[in-house]
Formats: sequence, structure tokens, C-alpha cells
Amino acid sequence: MRLDIKLLRTFVMMTKELNFHRAAERLYLAQPTVTVHIRQLEEHVGYPLFERTGRKVRLTAAGERFRLHADRILEAHDEALSDLARWKAGYDDRLDLLLSPLCAEHVLPPLWKKFMTRHPNVEVRIYTTRSPSVGPGIAAGRSHVGLARIPSSHPDTETRILNEDEVVLIAPASIDPETADYRDLLAVQPLLTKNHPEYWEEIIHQLHDHQMLIRPMPVSQVHVTRRLIAEGFGVSFLPRLAITEDVAAGRMVVIPTPDLRLPKSYTYVITPRNKDLPRAALDFLSLLEQDDSHS
Repeated sequence: MRLDIKLLRTFVMMTKELNFHRAAERLYLAQPTVTVHIRQLEEHVGYPLFERTGRKVRLTAAGERFRLHADRILEAHDEALSDLARWKAGYDDRLDLLLSPLCAEHVLPPLWKKFMTRHPNVEVRIYTTRSPSVGPGIAAGRSHVGLARIPSSHPDTETRILNEDEVVLIAPASIDPETADYRDLLAVQPLLTKNHPEYWEEIIHQLHDHQMLIRPMPVSQVHVTRRLIAEGFGVSFLPRLAITEDVAAGRMVVIPTPDLRLPKSYTYVITPRNKDLPRAALDFLSLLEQDDSHS
């Protein structure tokens, strides 16, 4: 009996839902069809893959073991078809990028435009994750090149600085930067912290050394911080690249901090160590070097 890909897809969906009705809905199949697919697959492998107790469904030990193989088979199958589709569409190479959200929103767009203009036959796939996860993702081979806001500590990666950026105090547009005293502002506005993985400890230490009254409020994402500030709720220290458009559009303002020594913020390029990269990745790294030399 030939193993049908349709049966594997049904099985994998069932491992996620553990419910025949929900799996059928997500697969756009009738519920009896899902039941038949699972029975056929169990007959093919020779083991029960699910246990049914009343309305509850759970994987058997054989099902847990087979799930790993099913995932890999489907991934290889889909990648093979995708590769043929890329080839038919004229793509001759692929570039996978793993980016922090801040890099994806503010660093990548101009680079991507330049790269695609020069290399129109390269398929670019973009994945995002938090900065601390970029290094491990590159080391695991999930992408070719990473851009993050902290360096990678993984031994199987290499890190270099792409560029540096100043950190500034950002406030709602209702605040007049010409007359506002940042000390008074920090005393009355929530200070939205923890939205950048690298510099907050240094800033908080400085504020405490200056005996400033602050009300820290952790907000883990830069885009959420920007939205809160634009709505008039709080202030924060952010990289200038993250707020240039907001300031230009009048959604927020930069407040001078004359007696603070604010740290720099960096963008890092992360690549695998001692591993050959495809031509497209090398071309992208070359573009980064050219862009960096002109900055």
C-alpha cells in the first residue's frame, strides 16, 4: 500500500487538534473522511495512532513517535513542490532572513529594495523572532542571515556590527520639547521600559544615580511602546531609527536630556560559523558591507 500524502496531512492536523470535528473543519473535509483517513493510515503503519476515550482523543506512544516522521515527510514534500514552483517562476536561488521585529520594520526595507533590484531572480523568505532567538535560529540552520539588536552568544555563529544608532527620549506630541524638562516629565509619566534587549539596565542605573523619580512600566515590544506614546500614555528611550517616521509625522517628539550619557543602540549581522552560504546570502552580505561603508 502506497503512503498517501493526504493521510499524513490529516494525521498531522489531528495531532494538533485532537478532535475529529475541528480537524475536519480546518482541512475542509467531512468528519467521516477524517475518520477514514486515520483508519487507513493506522492500517498502513500497523499500529493504532490515537486512543479514543469517550469524546477525548489522544496520541498513542506509536502516534507520538510517528508524528516526528510525518512532519519531516510533509516538510520535504512541500519543499520539493515549492522548489519546482520557484524554478518554474524563474527563481534561481533563495535567501532566508531571520530578523528581530525592529530590524524587519526599520532596517530591512531599504536593503530589500536594493537587493531585489540587483537580484530579481532570488526568492527572499523573511522570518521574525525576538533578538535573543536570532542567534540560535541561525545556528540551527533555520535561515541564512540574521539581523538582531543584540549580538549572538551561540558558538556556532559569528556576529558583527552593521550600524549604530543614538538612543533618545520620546514623548507624546502634546509635550513641547522646547520647554519640557525631562526630569519633570519622568516624574509624572510612566517610563515604558524593557522594549529593547540591550541598553535598559544602563539607562535605569543612570536615572537612579541622578536620583530621579521614575515609574517604570515594562512593555516588551517597541511597536507597542510607540503606539502607547502616540496615544499619550508614557515616555520611553528608543533608538532613533525606530521613531524617525513618527516624529516626522508629528505623532511624538524627542525630548532633550542634557545631563544624561545615553548609550548607543546597535544592529548586528549574525551568520553561521564555518558553514558555506548560498550565493544569494553572500550577495546580501556584500550589500550590507556596501551599505555600512556608505553610512
